[in-house]
Amino acid sequence: MDLPALRVTCWGTRGSIASPGPATARFGGNTPCLEVRSPDNRCLIFDAGTGIRVLGRRLTSELGPVRADLFLTHFHWDHIQGVPFFGPLYDPKTFIRIHGARQGDVDIQTLFAGLMGPIYFPIPYEALAATLEFRHLDGQSWVQDGVEVASMRVRHPAYTYGYRVRVGGAMLAYMPDNELIGAEYPVGGERWRRELREFLRGVDLLFHDAMFTDDEYPSREGWGHSTFTQAARMADEAGVRRLFFFHHAPERTDAELLRILDDLRTDLARQGSALELGVAAEGEELLVQEQKT
Repeated sequence: MDLPALRVTCWGTRGSIASPGPATARFGGNTPCLEVRSPDNRCLIFDAGTGIRVLGRRLTSELGPVRADLFLTHFHWDHIQGVPFFGPLYDPKTFIRIHGARQGDVDIQTLFAGLMGPIYFPIPYEALAATLEFRHLDGQSWVQDGVEVASMRVRHPAYTYGYRVRVGGAMLAYMPDNELIGAEYPVGGERWRRELREFLRGVDLLFHDAMFTDDEYPSREGWGHSTFTQAARMADEAGVRRLFFFHHAPERTDAELLRILDDLRTDLARQGSALELGVAAEGEELLVQEQKT
């Protein structure tokens, strides 16, 4: 059997605010964090919600110093609130390269340091012992040792980006906050949608924002999030192989997610679509292999 090109672990799948409890135990209550491992075990981390705390404990239990690239989609609370609790940051043997977009005139190092200002957190930024390197998104793909990470601006308040990872012929994409239809943003329209379809063309596994139902969306237009139906339609148009719904609403129960998944699978089957659907679950490991042609 061929080795997987990419190994993906979900450490946080919830949106907006952590929501632990019996009603969310199956799909998880931690906010966004995704770990991606390349065949040579390079560690890529996407977002630093509360899920990154548990990932940090796992990383520190492995042999050797922690070396990782952290890609931030944006700086809203649910995507950064785990930073001060990420254990490897306090280890001088750790190296973390942090990628993200400037927010207007503010660089990402200033934003990152601000998370640990005395008003918000008791431990100062200067207490971080790890070696940190900061890289701003510049429209070009980041490539190293056969791993390519591309970015695309998406429709969400502030400067927010989605990512696509490619190793050989295997691809995954991560877009946890993206309002596909409705509201006004600096990006949008049919041209942007064509660019999005091309960005996702042939992706084997897509984690995409699916925070609202069709009934909920009209009263939440402009909040920066999509519906389950919108995400499935877009993924189908782009030729995505597997779509996993992500950024679950804090109040969404496991039972509701399972019912929505079942209904959409039935609808896609009726339409003759080959798109596979799933719900991102905290702690779940997924494999992405290059498809044989």
